[in-house]
Amino acid sequence: MGKLLAILAVLCLKSFEFSYSTDIINCYWGTWAYYRTGDGKFDASNINPRLCTHLSYSFFGINDSGEIVSLDTWLDYDLGFISKAVGLKRQNPSLKVLAVVGGWNQGSIKYSSMAGDKHKRQNFVKSAVNLLSKNGFDGLDLDWEYPSQRGGNSHDRANFVTLLRELKKAFDPRGYQLTIAVGAGEKIASVSYDIANIVPYVKFINLMTYDFATASDGKTGFNSPLMAIENSIIFWLNHGAPANKLVLGVGTYGRTFQLSDASQNKPGARCLGGGSAGTYTRESGFLGYNEICLNKWKTIFDNKNDSPYAFSGDQWVSFDNEFSVELKMYSAFSHGLAGVMIWSLETDDFRGKCGQSYPLLKTINKIMHK
Repeated sequence: MGKLLAILAVLCLKSFEFSYSTDIINCYWGTWAYYRTGDGKFDASNINPRLCTHLSYSFFGINDSGEIVSLDTWLDYDLGFISKAVGLKRQNPSLKVLAVVGGWNQGSIKYSSMAGDKHKRQNFVKSAVNLLSKNGFDGLDLDWEYPSQRGGNSHDRANFVTLLRELKKAFDPRGYQLTIAVGAGEKIASVSYDIANIVPYVKFINLMTYDFATASDGKTGFNSPLMAIENSIIFWLNHGAPANKLVLGVGTYGRTFQLSDASQNKPGARCLGGGSAGTYTRESGFLGYNEICLNKWKTIFDNKNDSPYAFSGDQWVSFDNEFSVELKMYSAFSHGLAGVMIWSLETDDFRGKCGQSYPLLKTINKIMHK
């Protein structure tokens, strides 16, 4: 779609009434951003809880016995980050605060072992209930990346369903919500998830519709191209997930690349690896939107992928801006999805250094509530 056609499509779509199932805006919070320096430092005081329906506190892990454990007790308890997160409900009484277990760095092996062992599953479920009840959480988000992959086994698909069923049985009498974050694309989802049998046990499913290209591909590519998102949504719908349980993922960050030849800077150009680490995030191959928007790089909107990219010298980044987020919103919600989630609060321009604070999250709110 050309840029002019894309703009016209947005204008046309604005004239339609969208049927939002639940108006979910799920905001993931990577609590380790507290350790970032300068304007990248982030804590509960930087959160506007009125911009979210759910706050997903990330991450907890598990031990070898399958019990949920804190990954940073000093942050979670000594500094009181959990109580501060739950305390945000005083500003927005309808806010739901979820404890998130898992994440990429936790891997898959421990979760595979836990899900395949009756006693370890019992430990997990019991510790989940204890974690939620003792800290005032409203539910649990399980982010196992990924069943049957990264050291897991073929039984993980079935065991994941069993685990969710046992969690729901324990949660329902207490009114706790159970949600999951999943690999969105067919390549991951077809291996990891028995989609139709997962659906009865979860409140909603967070589709991680980003990371479609990284520097490990050996070439530049788009973090979250619209067509890949569309294909992911259709895959999940066709395999038994109802639209009113699917939540679209929006990344508030970009994937970066170091170009092999600075003069070859179009999508698909060869790269040597991840781009230079950012001032705040300090991770090669990754920049927060709050870092990208401050850069004076040449920026181009790619019409084919409905996403912007930017470059300077041998540095190249694919990301989302306010316009591409609007396109994703209108396109995805034409499917009647339940809502949107962001990964994550602390990499949006939360201080408003480039304009208004939380520009991407506020774009989501604007479209959701228009």
